Amino acid sequence: MNTPTQFKQRLASELSAMATHPAPAPAPAPATRAPARRLRLPFAIAAVATAAAAAVVVPTLTGSGSSPAYAVTREDDGSLTLLLNRPEGLPGLQKQLKKMGVRAAVLEGDKNCPTGAPPHAPWATAGYAMTFPSDPAKAIIHPDMIPDDTVLSNGRRVAGATLLIVAEFGKDNATKAVSFRLVSKVPKCSVPGIGGGPDAHA
Repeated sequence: MNTPTQFKQRLASELSAMATHPAPAPAPAPATRAPARRLRLPFAIAAVATAAAAAVVVPTLTGSGSSPAYAVTREDDGSLTLLLNRPEGLPGLQKQLKKMGVRAAVLEGDKNCPTGAPPHAPWATAGYAMTFPSDPAKAIIHPDMIPDDTVLSNGRRVAGATLLIVAEFGKDNATKAVSFRLVSKVPKCSVPGIGGGPDAHA
């Protein structure tokens, strides 16, 4: 029955020792970051990665230059100002003219075209469907000078003409010259320099 007595004596001794030599203050717990702060860094990295990816896929203008490969502008008088800077603009130019209601075909001149230059339509000399300013990459289309299908007084139907535009490019792919011809049938190819017209400012 002396076990409680021994326990009491041991406890008294330990309490006395603690009173004489107090234990050192506990070290402050290491600071921890809030969960929200830990999440900000991955979020910032993800945002930077997304921005970098967006910068890579930003489209550039067609071709290697800073100017567009082609452009068509409708003027107040109904004429169209055509700008053709590089050969890759030919398909887009063809589609744009069709969209604007102009019966035209666009080809890149081929010096080795076996059929040479296409024949003129019978009414080709009635007027100039295109005129040219001094810039070789520019031309002015006059849609009202492109004959439409016509029904004569005797009931005979005469097919209209198509404005054939032939572009020639230099070694640097810049436009060297643009020529045109009104044709009854659009050829598969044509030599360059198939026609002309007066200066646009004449």
